[in-house]
Formats: sequence, structure tokens, C-alpha cells
Amino acid sequence: MDIDKWPTGDFTEHFLSLNEEEEGNMLSRSVKALIFDLDGTLVDTLGGIANAINCALVANGQEPLTISEITDRVGEGGTALVEYALEKNGQEVNPECVSKLQASYFQAYLSAPIYETKVFPGVITMLESAQAQNLDLAICTNKAEVLVKAVLEGLDLTRYFRFLVCGDSLPYRKPHPGPIKWIVNQIGEAPEACLMIGDTENDVCAARNSGVRSVFVDFGYSKLESLSSQPDWVLSHFDQLAPLLCHLGRRISIRDNSQKPHSII
Repeated sequence: MDIDKWPTGDFTEHFLSLNEEEEGNMLSRSVKALIFDLDGTLVDTLGGIANAINCALVANGQEPLTISEITDRVGEGGTALVEYALEKNGQEVNPECVSKLQASYFQAYLSAPIYETKVFPGVITMLESAQAQNLDLAICTNKAEVLVKAVLEGLDLTRYFRFLVCGDSLPYRKPHPGPIKWIVNQIGEAPEACLMIGDTENDVCAARNSGVRSVFVDFGYSKLESLSSQPDWVLSHFDQLAPLLCHLGRRISIRDNSQKPHSII
């Protein structure tokens, strides 16, 4: 296995490709479930989110947000984005104002749920492979359920996922560990048999606080160097997930608090 490693924290490793001898042993028995964030992880939804929030703002006589402002808040969910938009426009952030703008945002989003939205490279192949290996697949996102379902259905992704926890599914959301713990309990596996894969601080913190190992994708909406809590592994493409799963099946110890990450010989 060809693996390069640049430690950015005590347990962070980067994974590249399998060699020919290992291509047939792609998935590990030690991992039973994969839990994914949605926006910035499986799907590039930035264009659709920007279109919806700015349509809502303009319709309410307010100034649109920049792409940078929207990107910084994608992982927090629609309510946080709406609250920021009101603050930016000098509006009072009270339940009535938030509800009004959020209703406009939802309406605009649902009218074009996959506007400028696309699945990231390697996602479909990865999901097909994981499903064929009988891994449980779940989504844990801070996005509202009605929007999540519209995006998944629009991109024909619904069929891959057994469990779906959204920002309004439970009384809490990421970075609270509750949503991930709920999924793990439903799956019926130990936390260490699950991976949380996401692109934000919320994903890494929620995973760590729930006892689930974390994988950060560096092609999403956050930068690795901006994280205050380090993930266990970093991927730059979903083609690298299979080597990671194979690697986990061959490691005797996933973590050793006294050492930095191990290479595989």
C-alpha cells in the first residue's frame, strides 16, 4: 500500500492509493457503518444555497450575501445562515424575523433544490461499493429535513441511505454528539465500528464526543488548518476511502495516545 502521511495533529493521517495486490480487499470488517455529512461532503450545494438565501433576501428588500459569507456558515444549518443574513442587513434577530426570512429561504430552495448542485467526484462509486459490502450508510446533517430530502431525491441519492438525521430531527444537532449517538444506536454497532465523514469542525467534534472515529474531507467548505479539533484521517478524494477501510482492518491499534500515527509496512 502506498501511503503518505503528514501529521497535522496527534492522530491525523492522509491516505492515497492501494497497490495491485490489495485492490481485491477493499473494505474492512472492522468498520460496519459510514455516517456522512451532506453539504460539502457528498454534495456541492453551495450554488443552490446561495441562490435560495439571496433570492429570499432580495424578495424581502435586503442585500444579498457573498459566496464567502455563505460558505463560512453552510455547516451550521439554514437557521444560522438566516440569522447571520439578518444581522448583516442590520435587522433585528428575533423569532418573527427569523421565521419570515426562513420561510422565504425554504420556498426559494424547494423551487430549485438542485440548482448548481452536483455530487462530488467518486461519491457514487464509493456508495455503490459500500452498499455492496453491506455497510450501513447514514446521513447526519444540520440541514433541514425537507431540504435534505429534496436534494437527495433530486440527485437520486435517497436509495443509498438507511438512516437520515437532519438539523430539525432531534432537539440537538452537531457539534452535539446526540445525532451521531442516535444513528449508532439505531445501527446497533459499537461507536468504534463507525466512521463519521464530514468537512467541518462540527463533524469532527460531534464524532469525537460520541466515540466515533472521524474522517475529514479537505475538498469541502472548511480548511483543515482552521479546525481546533483534529480529525483522525484526512481524505482528498473518495477514491481514498477504500484504502483507509482496508488499512483499519489491518491495524492492531487504531489509536495510541503516546505516539503519532503509524505507517503501514
